[in-house]
Amino acid sequence: MAKIVRAQCSSCNGTGVYSGFAEPKGTAVVCLTCNGTGCEKIRYTPFKGRKIRRGIQTVRRSSGTFIATGVGPRGGSVTYKEFLGGKMPTRAPDR
Repeated sequence: MAKIVRAQCSSCNGTGVYSGFAEPKGTAVVCLTCNGTGCEKIRYTPFKGRKIRRGIQTVRRSSGTFIATGVGPRGGSVTYKEFLGGKMPTRAPDR
């Protein structure tokens, strides 16, 4: 079940206002994240353990998410059963 907590706004650091390069000196705008309240609501589901994903046999490390560094799997691999048991695949050497 999802829970909601109130936290200091990460965009305005709890001030409710933002003043950056586009605002004239001494002027601020209402924070778009918290609508000026200084706090934001964070919705989360408490972690109760890793879930099983069907259809997976092998687990490898990712190359990353930036196309210049490459995408897809890199390095060694482990079986999904080994991964669930705590074993991690080896990392590939840096390019």
